[in-house]
Amino acid sequence: MTVQDRPHIQELDYMPWIEKTAQDRAEQTLHQQQLAAKYTCCFGEDSFVSPQAVVFPDRLQMGDRSYIAGGALIRNTTLTMGKDCSINSYCIITGTITMGDGVRIASHVSIYGFNHGHASTQIPIFQQPSTSKGIEIGDDVWIGAHTVIVDGVHIGAHSIIAAGSIVTKNVAAYSVIGGNPAKLIRSRLPAEPGSHFPKKLEEPTLNEQTLEQKLQIFGEQAREQLIPLLQHYSVSSEHESFVQDQQPNFKRTVRAYCDAIEIAAMFGSLPPGWTREELITKLQGFQDIATGLLPDPWSLPAPEVYKPELLSDHLARYHLLAVGYALEVLGDSLLHPIQVVEQMSTETLFQHLDAMPWSHEAWGCGDWIDCYATGIYHNLLHFKSRKRPDDLFGWLQTHCDAHSGLWGSPSAEDGWLQPVNGFYRLTRATYAQFGIPLPYPEQAIDTILAHSRNRKFFGENRLNACNILDVAHPLWLCLKQTNYRKAEIIYWAENQLVVILNNWVNERGFSFHLTQTQNTGLQGTEMWLSIIYLLADICGISYSLGYQPKGVHRTDPAYSLASSKA
Repeated sequence: MTVQDRPHIQELDYMPWIEKTAQDRAEQTLHQQQLAAKYTCCFGEDSFVSPQAVVFPDRLQMGDRSYIAGGALIRNTTLTMGKDCSINSYCIITGTITMGDGVRIASHVSIYGFNHGHASTQIPIFQQPSTSKGIEIGDDVWIGAHTVIVDGVHIGAHSIIAAGSIVTKNVAAYSVIGGNPAKLIRSRLPAEPGSHFPKKLEEPTLNEQTLEQKLQIFGEQAREQLIPLLQHYSVSSEHESFVQDQQPNFKRTVRAYCDAIEIAAMFGSLPPGWTREELITKLQGFQDIATGLLPDPWSLPAPEVYKPELLSDHLARYHLLAVGYALEVLGDSLLHPIQVVEQMSTETLFQHLDAMPWSHEAWGCGDWIDCYATGIYHNLLHFKSRKRPDDLFGWLQTHCDAHSGLWGSPSAEDGWLQPVNGFYRLTRATYAQFGIPLPYPEQAIDTILAHSRNRKFFGENRLNACNILDVAHPLWLCLKQTNYRKAEIIYWAENQLVVILNNWVNERGFSFHLTQTQNTGLQGTEMWLSIIYLLADICGISYSLGYQPKGVHRTDPAYSLASSKA
């Protein structure tokens, strides 16, 4: 039986509130399953999407009893609908849109949660990158027919938007607005006792501050608390030193010194109680002259398994990054070249790369490459080495998966966790450090965004600094080459920032596991400060923070390979 033979189907498409038969419900379930198979979708109970609607979202989430009627166009959008919401016929919804419960949108409404860039007069507008601040609509809002709502607008709860309005500014709760541009007509709130005038509309709450304002306040707060924060992680013994945290049985680490230096350097300062010369002497003393590596004196590798010529110790590998970059922040460098990197032949390099466990431990593989490439960088910059990473880039180019844009394979247990985290470590020291374009940035974005939706690692109470950094930096790096899915990336970054900023602990900083605020430390603080900057930079508002990462997490290429050519 065709649609023409069943007129009830067409009635349901354009009047989704009418009673549905068992067959209607079965057909709707199938339609939603087909949408979910193609797009990222989540449908609430008794929700309805007309097959006559044109729906191709980036992400769609519908609450219970919400519907999208026939003729609506839902495109290139991250759309979140609460319960009992309606999008009626011939609406256009695009960009990043968030609705509360009970939002009713009449026909022919256009909601645009993005904007075309137009800052340059030298570049055609269609070639300039688009931006997306997103649109937020509170609970119990009625939007009249033929209304247009532009990007960046917040509509307060219980408001009414008159038909034909052009909404360009925020709308306070309980407002009735209309016109072009839309202006306040009246408040829906009752008059104050003894007054003939309606109750004064409230000023925007703290939650309605712009993200840019929140970042500026946070940056100022972090700067003001810098000294007491660093003093908290400083301990006195024969020589002043730093510890990662102040938990019982704390342990000194090489990394703690470097984190303290990099945190202070973000704000143009030094750790309290130290001179620049004292810090340089301390850090240079960790290096082994014979190998050029930096094993941790408080956690030395077992001699029977230590193979420095193959960079076998993970702490010695990371300290090459941490100490080498911290010394550069202080205006100095390691005293000795990294001999084990300088002496490794291309044949040995390729044999080692081929033998690595890429199928199940891509993070460890990326960690190894991070150290090796950083060793080449230090040797090139500070010791006039003529050894370049061309062979490494050749291997990486030929072994990158053209479908995922990454190196390594997902697992049944952890999905893309290992390859994504390995991608960060690997690309940080290679493509980012030397300013080389990534092989497949758009495919990498698809994979990384898919991973970012894994609630096992990205539930709000499960966030740790490694997992967020290992998504934020790769997305930030990919956006240097392409604007592919940029609006969705910005939306993700904004959501992370809101959560992260709420977990700062005064004069203590951040915990590595974000919401475990009782376990703050230097590592978590340095990483989250850097993450905040990267996320803000993705959104185009990093300038509001008043600081910039230094050392390991700096954001500019460190060395041009063109300068080392013979």
